[in-house]
Amino acid sequence: MLRVLRILSAAVLALLTVGALLTPAAALSPGNDAFVRTWDYTDLPVQAGQVSRTWMWGPAAFTAMLEEPYAEGPLGGRVVQYFDKTRMEINVEAGIDPNSIWYITNGLLAKELVTGELQRGNDSFDAWGAAEVNVAGDPDDATGPTYATFGQLLSEAALTIGAAVTTRVDRAGAISNDPGLAGQGVTSAFFVPETNHAVASPFWEFMNSSGTVYQNGGYQQGPLFQNAFFATGFPITEAHWANVKLAGVYVDVLIQVFERRVLTYTPGNPQGWQVEAGNVGQHYYQWRYGTALPTEPPAVSLPDYAAIGPTLLPGWPVDHGGEALMSIGNQAPYPMTITIEGPVSQSFTLDACPDCIIYGSAADVSSCRADIAWQDFTLPPGNYRVEITWTGSSVVPLAGPQTYVPNAQYGSCYFIVEAQT
Repeated sequence: MLRVLRILSAAVLALLTVGALLTPAAALSPGNDAFVRTWDYTDLPVQAGQVSRTWMWGPAAFTAMLEEPYAEGPLGGRVVQYFDKTRMEINVEAGIDPNSIWYITNGLLAKELVTGELQRGNDSFDAWGAAEVNVAGDPDDATGPTYATFGQLLSEAALTIGAAVTTRVDRAGAISNDPGLAGQGVTSAFFVPETNHAVASPFWEFMNSSGTVYQNGGYQQGPLFQNAFFATGFPITEAHWANVKLAGVYVDVLIQVFERRVLTYTPGNPQGWQVEAGNVGQHYYQWRYGTALPTEPPAVSLPDYAAIGPTLLPGWPVDHGGEALMSIGNQAPYPMTITIEGPVSQSFTLDACPDCIIYGSAADVSSCRADIAWQDFTLPPGNYRVEITWTGSSVVPLAGPQTYVPNAQYGSCYFIVEAQT
């Protein structure tokens, strides 16, 4: 009996799971074991109703795992996945233990949105322009502060520890004092010398709090963050109150921008939801890619089909004017037909590889051959159904839904392996 396997670069092969390929966009699972472990720790208890508190990542990812360029990453890239609240990324620093909490980090998204500098490497940045997007509240709020607003406040002096936080910020970045806010009981709680800012008391309490977490296969009580700054990074602004439109009603919300997150404190919210993580992941994705969030792909019946790629190839250039670049190769001794149905539809055939073999096992294959037939093409971002068949073989076609995002490069070569019985 014959079956078909995908061959991916070694750097990516270990990171992908079948579940990540089959789950719809906007409801995708974390893309590998380390991502799952990180999400499970804080957010599985929320999803399961074991605790009532803010999501730290979100109910689900809204992209599959992506390869984004990063100068210090393997072959110039790193693997990431976007969630409502932030982006998970595999730490590219050498020697990081995969079991360490620092193996998976969330990017410096809030800092990039505020400064307008898109980071391409440890010391490499592109001028992107600060995001004119509300940091909190309804998207149509025309008066609430934006990321660009807080970009004007990066050099503001830290409030004295213990002092009441009674300042307001408006959309233009103007700061005013409202003594009546002292009644909220919010103070400056902890000075961070790395950035010369102080963390407000509700946020510092939250960053050091304990509660129900998921670890080692079960729910248990533990610190929400094993390091107070793991999820947020350091503060890059002071905390200020703002009058923000929430579900159509204007309320006072305390806002503080950190390197990796925006935290908000809404006293009128239910217990557990007074401190919340902003939707930085959503805001950043739209700012970086200039497109709406991916939507769910159409339902596709897959009674007998295996999951298929392609997946992102590391080290290949990205940025394709808003389209996804595809590269597919045929490393099998049969002609291969690829049919794509979606926002645009097309079908093409790749010649057989005359001297390619049917492998005895997947372990026999180490990499894609450079001399096989490849097809390169671009696709508008969106949701597609992809089917791959081999002429003259008994291999069951591979088919499944795929979501392609802007300015990303995808690719795989396909080959045939004889099933071991």
